[in-house]
Amino acid sequence: MKKEQQNLIIIAASFIFLTVIYFKFLLIPINDKIKKTEQKIIEKSQELKRAKILAENLPYLKQETETLQIEIAELEKKLPKEANVPELLKIIGKESQNYNIKISRLERQNIISSAKEFNEIPFFLSFKCRYHNLGQFLASIAQQKRIFASSNLKLRYEPSEENNLSGEIQVFAYTLK
Repeated sequence: MKKEQQNLIIIAASFIFLTVIYFKFLLIPINDKIKKTEQKIIEKSQELKRAKILAENLPYLKQETETLQIEIAELEKKLPKEANVPELLKIIGKESQNYNIKISRLERQNIISSAKEFNEIPFFLSFKCRYHNLGQFLASIAQQKRIFASSNLKLRYEPSEENNLSGEIQVFAYTLK
């Protein structure tokens, strides 16, 4: 081989070697940055799509929130956090008058704090009335905005009197803890 051919081969080999080194050591970090940037672009575009979907659903979510707030307000009327005993007495008194129930004794008892998420406020009632009036009274109490329950009903029949039924009952109102 001639000296010129050897020089050309050396120059070509050097060019190939330098090209490999250039691509190996100089372009690889740039390519890594390009890949990371492309990955960030993909992530941000997915995030943007999710944000657009949320933005489209925002009016629906606001309406749903308003509906839920109204429902919460209604449920708080049924199961308030405060006992408000005068209101409870007013409800019991009004309903007993509506159904011609003569209450001879109305006694509030100690609040029962159960392990559950509510407290029971018991009232003891002694009464005189007619059988159907008692049923209507209990049904009316059960259908109030506040949650009421009754238990321990004891009845005595007295045929000689106009209000031929007397007895005792416990009426419970409930509050949240």
